Amino acid sequence: MTEMQMLTIAASLVAAMFGVLATVLGWIGSRLHTKVDDMGKTLHSIAEGLHEKFNGLDKRVTVVETMMRDNDRPEFSRHP
Repeated sequence: MTEMQMLTIAASLVAAMFGVLATVLGWIGSRLHTKVDDMGKTLHSIAEGLHEKFNGLDKRVTVVETMMRDNDRPEFSRHP
């Protein structure tokens, strides 16, 4: 084999390996992107659930605060 033929084969191998590397990295990136999207959806649903729970807690605290305020003011007290 001449030096020119070996150089051509080596360049072809480098190009092929670069193509394989790019394909593998693209495949990994695609899978990672899918996983991140799934995690984002899961986190969004968790955030919605927490928001609803916080709203419910806020309503209950408001009721308790109102009752405490009414008990502190004798003119609005339920007990004579």
